[in-house]
Amino acid sequence: MNADRYARQMCLKEISQNGQSKIEDSSVLVVGVGGVNSTLLYNLAAAGVGTIGIIDPNIISVHNLNREILHHYDDIGNLKVDSAAKKLKAFNPDIVVLPISTAINKENAVEIIGQYDLVAIGVDSIQAKMIVNEACVELNTPFVDVSSSGFMGTITFIDPKTTPCLACLYGTKEPPEETYGYIGSVVSTLGSIAATSLLQYILGLEVPIAGKLLYYNALEMKFEKTDIKKNEKCPICSDKN
Repeated sequence: MNADRYARQMCLKEISQNGQSKIEDSSVLVVGVGGVNSTLLYNLAAAGVGTIGIIDPNIISVHNLNREILHHYDDIGNLKVDSAAKKLKAFNPDIVVLPISTAINKENAVEIIGQYDLVAIGVDSIQAKMIVNEACVELNTPFVDVSSSGFMGTITFIDPKTTPCLACLYGTKEPPEETYGYIGSVVSTLGSIAATSLLQYILGLEVPIAGKLLYYNALEMKFEKTDIKKNEKCPICSDKN
């Protein structure tokens, strides 16, 4: 443990040396290396999360740079996971960063997610979210999911042992894929909140957004939190909790 590096968080009674050990022993799989998860990844690395897996098949384009702060201009044309791994290891050489340059799908989701304690989803695709949701429910793996568009965004934390799942929220019918607009400061705010929720869970603290949908409206600087209603007939989690 690098006590000097983490001194300013270890002095918090909610963390201390015991909590820092929990953080360093934890592992998080981050699905998507876009704007939200750029900030989330930096926050997890800064806190000292011991093992971070990052999965994304995409190449960096110039239009990513208004919000994806992990990537620099010179990274254009490179794999997002390679760029992210390089930055995170330079930022905190004490952690393990595992890049996975493939898309998560129905065939590999359980195998990949099963290697981690927690998951963070930061992708646009509802289809991809549902694949991760189903695998996490099967494995009892908690996860945080973030969605963003323009000045708005939502975050939820799902613990399959105790909360409804994403299918209870979105349903199982797959909508058409859409193209969204993003603002860097908004997705960074959402990424920081998501990272905090993961750290709360790792530390054994209450996760206030567990089983809830947190809505953020940056135009009005307003947060609203509502319960996710359990679907008793949900084909994914109806036999859970």
